[in-house]
Amino acid sequence: MGLETVKSKAHALFEEAGYIAHIANEADYAQALALMDELFEDYEANRLLIEVLANSIETWEDVADEFTEFNARIAKLDSVEG
Repeated sequence: MGLETVKSKAHALFEEAGYIAHIANEADYAQALALMDELFEDYEANRLLIEVLANSIETWEDVADEFTEFNARIAKLDSVEG
């Protein structure tokens, strides 16, 4: 497969499901979680996509307002244990 084909397919994928690489809002987050559920049904075949999507989900959960309180509690626990 040539580089032009790879680029074309990547552009098409991220145009359809940009949340795979970057979650911008709660709707993206919900879609990312739903996709992750499906991908885990065949982990080995989907491992690389799971890794990319997991990074996107983790980044969102680190900065989204809806996780601020939770992240603060975790940080407090980490500082007590450390």
